[in-house]
Amino acid sequence: MVSTDLLNEGDLRLLEVDNALVLPIWTHVRLILTSSDVIHSWAIPSVGVKMDAIPGRLNQTGIYIERCGVYRGICSELCGVNHGYMPIVLNAVIPEDFVS
Repeated sequence: MVSTDLLNEGDLRLLEVDNALVLPIWTHVRLILTSSDVIHSWAIPSVGVKMDAIPGRLNQTGIYIERCGVYRGICSELCGVNHGYMPIVLNAVIPEDFVS
């Protein structure tokens, strides 16, 4: 999450990240998740994905995004003191932009 003092004009407080996930549209993508500390639930409702990240385990799911845009999600598992500060940002771009 980007700290409040580093936000730019128009950024969303508590919802911006410094390293967004970038994925291509019109492509079947397989996500593989794990965790290094506690169970997290990686969720982006508008893409239709919610998956648990469990320490020591690999979990996978597939997604297919049809439209470009910025999709936002959250950790939806009560995972500890910083649970409320774990935003997820996915930038869906055309395949040509993804390759470059």
